[in-house]
Amino acid sequence: MSNKLTILGISASLRNARRGLGNVDLINQLNSLDSKETLNAFLEQEAFSHLENFKVAGRTEKLPFDQMYTNLKKQKGNKGLSNSEVALASALWSAKELGVEIDHLSLSEYYTESGVKNEEELVQKLLEADGIILSSPVYFGDRSSLAQTFIELIRSNDKVKHSLKGKIFAGIAVGAKRNGGQETTLIYQLMDMLNVGLLGVGNDSETTSQYGGTGLAGDVGTMAKDSYGLDTSMGTGRRIARVVQMMNLGKDYQLQGKVRVQFWILQDKDGKAVSFINKLIEPHLEKIEPIIINVFENKIVRCIACDICPTHVDVDEEYRCIIKSKKDDFKDIHPNFLNSDAIIPVVYCPEDKNGLKSNYQNFIERTRYLRRGDYVMSDIITAPIVVEEVGVREHMDIRMITSLIRHHTIVSKPIISYVQNEELLNKTKIENDFEGLIETIKEVAKGRLIIYSKESDHLKYKPVGYVLSTVKDLEDEKLKKRNEMMLSRQENVSKMKADKLIRNAK
Repeated sequence: MSNKLTILGISASLRNARRGLGNVDLINQLNSLDSKETLNAFLEQEAFSHLENFKVAGRTEKLPFDQMYTNLKKQKGNKGLSNSEVALASALWSAKELGVEIDHLSLSEYYTESGVKNEEELVQKLLEADGIILSSPVYFGDRSSLAQTFIELIRSNDKVKHSLKGKIFAGIAVGAKRNGGQETTLIYQLMDMLNVGLLGVGNDSETTSQYGGTGLAGDVGTMAKDSYGLDTSMGTGRRIARVVQMMNLGKDYQLQGKVRVQFWILQDKDGKAVSFINKLIEPHLEKIEPIIINVFENKIVRCIACDICPTHVDVDEEYRCIIKSKKDDFKDIHPNFLNSDAIIPVVYCPEDKNGLKSNYQNFIERTRYLRRGDYVMSDIITAPIVVEEVGVREHMDIRMITSLIRHHTIVSKPIISYVQNEELLNKTKIENDFEGLIETIKEVAKGRLIIYSKESDHLKYKPVGYVLSTVKDLEDEKLKKRNEMMLSRQENVSKMKADKLIRNAK
């Protein structure tokens, strides 16, 4: 066995082209490709080969699809790539380029029309993986049934669930239209993976840090033509590879002192969220340094969606939003966003909204300048806390996860507390989940201090679609402002590393 870290790519398409030794061949072929140009040529050829697979299976004769599908399964599975596999292969290639090992499997090998087959082999691959990329076609804005079966395997198998806890997950979705449900598919399966204990990432800063790979393929063999979708998939591969490597670096160190945790109280009524957080953190004050920001009480002016955001390139300490009104508190809050190990957004969701104070949406919108300022919060762990009266169903956990993952954070499962008649119904579970979250914060923080004390050049925000911002960015590059900002960020993290990290004795 290799000592390298392994990213396992999982295809959740019934139309997969690779099976058995065909999976091994694919990995060997991807490992042999030395440039994006050779990758694109390979993907085009494999997409064409899969179309030929369909022709051989009966597409030319216009056989009914069920007959074609049966004939496809009789093929060797050693050539071609389905649309989901094309996107996945591009992600695996870009992960490989960063120095991790890659592997590939197709779920249709294990979950067949006749039942479950060789599931032990699938389980073993999951146990050995350091990160997982799941690539699924879109069905009605959601994952495939194969992807669903895979998630149910994790939920029901304690050994697998325990092994995957704290490992990294990323997703790819391929739909027949550009807005064909790819994002909802990615969000739903991300939430499920978080809830079984994995940590989630999206695609990387080079592809504007969204929810993962989003492919467009309306017919067999067409995914290779979607350059944007391939770019987002490659960004997903790079993102998961970097985070897996970052986490691994921290294993040789111990973290001394407290982790610095931001609590954003975004929505509250009668101080119930504040009271909940104070009680939750009280037993852990020897481990965490809490920074509690009562945002719901602040004055937060709405974001005006500037074409140029932030106003200029400068060090992270500099407040760079154009809004500087005396009626706005964001400038005063800004220093709290720096040099933290975790971000915990908190909301209270009552059934009776009378007296509810919320700055949730205004505040989230205003963090735009932080994201566009080369991802100030990159690779910080985030886990929303929701205190919710039973039956409210505001889905604030999903909203907070989908907003914060776009800050290039690493997302952990939400902590949801249920309240009925002023009584906390799941107190023990909440306490256990929070204790586990503190340990996760520590593990992520160690690797982050090591990585960001050395380099963060890959974090440049690319203002896709914002013409004026692009022009302004080019001007700032000429002034070398961005380089100064990154050096300042690196120096700050280096100081924190010197204070907090101790290498393990050998």
